[in-house]
Amino acid sequence: MKKYTMQLMLVVSLVFLLVACGNDEGASEGNEIETGKKYELRLGTVISEPHPWADMAEYFAEEVEKQTNGNVKVSIHANGSLGNDETIIEELRMGTVDFIIGGAQNAAAFVPQYQIFGISYLFEDMDHFEKAISNDSPLYDYLKTEYENRSLDMKLLSLAGGGTRYLSNNKGEIKTPEDLDGIKMRIPSSPIESEVWSALGALPTSLAWNELYSAVQTGVVNSFESTLSGYTGSKLYEVAPYVSLTEHLYMASHFSMSETTYNKLPAEYNEIIEKVAIEAGKLGTKRGIEMDKELLEELPSLKVTTTEVDKQAFIDILTPLHDKLAKDSEATDLLEIVRELKD
Repeated sequence: MKKYTMQLMLVVSLVFLLVACGNDEGASEGNEIETGKKYELRLGTVISEPHPWADMAEYFAEEVEKQTNGNVKVSIHANGSLGNDETIIEELRMGTVDFIIGGAQNAAAFVPQYQIFGISYLFEDMDHFEKAISNDSPLYDYLKTEYENRSLDMKLLSLAGGGTRYLSNNKGEIKTPEDLDGIKMRIPSSPIESEVWSALGALPTSLAWNELYSAVQTGVVNSFESTLSGYTGSKLYEVAPYVSLTEHLYMASHFSMSETTYNKLPAEYNEIIEKVAIEAGKLGTKRGIEMDKELLEELPSLKVTTTEVDKQAFIDILTPLHDKLAKDSEATDLLEIVRELKD
């Protein structure tokens, strides 16, 4: 009897050993594609079409579905339908939303260094800006690592442009900083923006983008800054028909992904997602430049008054603030990177 008991125990032990080895082997290889497994993912953004972010999102969704043979489908939730940027990012961190295309400054509550993109007249020209946001730039590497250092439970896929930012208002033509004195100004949730516009004489108020139309309409604010695609896409010309061509910022956007989503997807699909997100970022930058040109020509038909400004007067006030603003937003290292990229 003892002999049979010992044999049974040996067989059971061998079975457990084989199962354990099999599990270790599977774990070391990471997630593998399961035949017929489908993934339904969600991408959130606050803008309305037409907008470079909408083009980015559509390209990304189409290419990911195509290159995964229909196994990964991305639904696009625009116009703030999933909430404002901060809400979507929180959902990303919990894994209940999978992607966001949003304004870099609106993510400053999670990555303070993103505020560097709110420093007006930081980049010499569009070429300098594109060099900085490229996926092979030290600035991009710095921000991607910052996601990891802060344990945000999300991954930076790419940075993008989205057009040049201008000043709009419902009071009248603004040509000089003096014309901003006492104007109630909407800004995103970025402390650096408050200091910039306060230095120019405005009275800043932080508001979500999807609250802006009604805020201008009811007099909560009189002015705001945005790209022309954001301005026309949200029909803000109806309540703020004056646009000053300040060209104070290049719109910086981030394309980020939930780490929970990344960890549940097969490695092959993640490779596709990362590659396509970089392509989408380049598309967003290109479309921002194209749409600026198209929309500037369209503004008169929308009964919008465009005004050339004394740009040097704005530059003279804001350039001396660069070092302080970078320090306040923990972005001194990034400021140096941006300056080095001028060469």
